[in-house]
Amino acid sequence: MKWRYVLLALVVSISATALIAWRSGWNAHADHINALAADKKQKAEKTIQPVEKKAAAASAGAKVIYRTITRDVVKYVQSPDRTVCQFDDTAVQLRQRAIDAANSISGFDAGAVQGK
Repeated sequence: MKWRYVLLALVVSISATALIAWRSGWNAHADHINALAADKKQKAEKTIQPVEKKAAAASAGAKVIYRTITRDVVKYVQSPDRTVCQFDDTAVQLRQRAIDAANSISGFDAGAVQGK
C-alpha cells in the first residue's frame, strides 16, 4: 500500500516539473516574440519619422495659403453680385490661386490638380 503513495508522489512531482518547464519555455517564447515586435515597431517609427516631419511642414505652409484664399473667397461670396453667373477676373484668379496652392504643397503623394 505504501508503494502506491510513493508512485502517486512521483507522478505528481514529475507532472509539476513538466508543467513548470512548459510554462518557462512558453514565457521565454513570448518574451522573444515581444522583443521582435518591439524592434519592428521601432524600425517602422524611424522610417516614418522623416515623412511625418515633411508632411507637418507642408501642412503648416498650406494652412497660411488656404486661410488667405478662404478669406478672399468669403469676401467674393458675400458681395451683392454673387448671383450673377459670370466669372469675372476675380473669380478666375481665386480659382487659379487655389489650384496653384494645391499644386505647391510638397511632401504628399497625390497628383497635381489640373487647371486650364
